Amino acid sequence: MTATEITSMKDKNMKFLSDTKGGQIPDSRRIEIIAQQTKNDSTVYVDKRQADKIYQTVSVLCFILTMERNLYSKAAVVNATWARRCNKVLYVLCTDQNNSDILSTCSITESKEHLTGKVRYSMNHLYKYYLNKYDWFLKADDDTYVVMENLRYLLSHYPTDKAGYLGYHFKLFVTQGYMSGGAGYVINKQALKQVVERGFKFNHCREDGGDEDVEIGKCLQASNVTVFSSLDKFQRETFHTDSPWEHTLGLQPEYLDRYSRNTVHGGVDCCSQFPVTYHHLNEANMLFLEHMLYRTHVWGRHGRTDVTDFFKPQIVTPPDTKRKDGQTEVKN
Repeated sequence: MTATEITSMKDKNMKFLSDTKGGQIPDSRRIEIIAQQTKNDSTVYVDKRQADKIYQTVSVLCFILTMERNLYSKAAVVNATWARRCNKVLYVLCTDQNNSDILSTCSITESKEHLTGKVRYSMNHLYKYYLNKYDWFLKADDDTYVVMENLRYLLSHYPTDKAGYLGYHFKLFVTQGYMSGGAGYVINKQALKQVVERGFKFNHCREDGGDEDVEIGKCLQASNVTVFSSLDKFQRETFHTDSPWEHTLGLQPEYLDRYSRNTVHGGVDCCSQFPVTYHHLNEANMLFLEHMLYRTHVWGRHGRTDVTDFFKPQIVTPPDTKRKDGQTEVKN
């Protein structure tokens, strides 16, 4: 390489660095270009046979809460990255756009204060049109990143005919606890059936208002939907309320110590080897995660797919009702 070529390359790199200096998101056009590039796996050497197999056997419909102003920014990056690995995706927002991947909720005010109504509307829609088409239903936000292969691996340990749900487990406000909305949570088809036919029908939670994750947790509990453990065999979390670097460095918000059902860890014990979700990510964060997870590998090191005891399926009950740790084994 000539000195002129090296200088030219440095100039291009410096321009990119100056555009992103201080953690700012690159301009929307650059984000769009990179997002589209992620869809091309033709130059990546990877064996996807196990991932393709579990895609067929553990079906997940993802319904993702967003807003129209985010449709061509956050939601577009989600759609170009992890959401394309869902068996079916629905973007939930108020819009006049007519698309098979959009669920319009214009009958509900578009604001954070009305997320409960938005999620209830979504779940009623899923019950009516998709109940028997998918095994699991994942609720996520447009700033949540989901590793779908790891989610399916975790879910493969649990039944779909026994009502249950799982995510990052909070212990307050609901007797059995509830799942963090931002970290995403997933319910099986039996849980969806019961919460619509019992919890929503008899209004065991608010129709709208309040904190969405708390209210949905109340309705799920009233519908006899149990909590499935999302911890791995080393008691490490799979769902996460914040970014991977915050959890790894022990920089999670202080409220987690009060809210979390499980002990909060930083460092290597923060996160499972098979993480499922991270939250509070902007478009650049998502694209970087996508690149590191799906487009880079360490030669000679391959994740094992023959481990059978990494997740022990357990129902998490309120403390002291079953075992001292509040967990009972569930049979799949």
